[in-house]
Amino acid sequence: MYRIGICDDEKEFCSELEEQIYHIAEELSVKAEVEVWYSGERILDDLRNGTQLDLIFLDIELVQSNGISVGKYIRNEMDDIQTHIVYISARQSYAMQLFQVQPLDFLIKPVSEAQIREALVRSIRQKQSLRICFEYQKGGSVFRIPTKDIRYFMSMDKKIRLVTNDGEEEFYGKLKSIFKELPADFMMIHQSYIVNQRYVSEYSYDSVKMSDGTLLAISKPYRKSTRDKIKQYRRAEINDVL
Repeated sequence: MYRIGICDDEKEFCSELEEQIYHIAEELSVKAEVEVWYSGERILDDLRNGTQLDLIFLDIELVQSNGISVGKYIRNEMDDIQTHIVYISARQSYAMQLFQVQPLDFLIKPVSEAQIREALVRSIRQKQSLRICFEYQKGGSVFRIPTKDIRYFMSMDKKIRLVTNDGEEEFYGKLKSIFKELPADFMMIHQSYIVNQRYVSEYSYDSVKMSDGTLLAISKPYRKSTRDKIKQYRRAEINDVL
């Protein structure tokens, strides 16, 4: 399911945009779910309460919490660089203010269906590529690593240690947010660990042993799901061989 948000205080525009998105998604054979907000305050409340989106069409000229404030909250407070933001405005004079938010696109009203289609296709393609490569930010740079080369992630306070076939990296992030962006080969076995199943050499009731010899604990809430996922993964490997 591709989760798309619209935040604009013009209700008629929101209704038209929502209809266009569903129409385009159907043509692209993409299952989409669209949610609409009419103020920056409302979408901020829902984001704080756990609402997650793949793509947001966000009006800049919102009253009080404008679109730029919402974008900065997503990037800085939520530490989220994965949610795509498409800004919409009646004016063109926002380029420098948008730089830090790193929007996917900036559209000027009136917005055509062709522009919506282009933004949606670009968002989907980039999300698909992220499932092949993991992307993280460190300092002012963005790095990409093929997911097949990642062994596991370890959370340490506000930092994440990323262990790959080529060594280790550290960056700031949240483990649960990272997990949602990873392909099915990865599983969360503890609130502090995400492992790539292809590098699990042994597993028991309460721990997994990685191919490099590292032993990682499986916490109680994750034991059943970990056992089920490993069995499913092993069956798939056997079927591939046969």
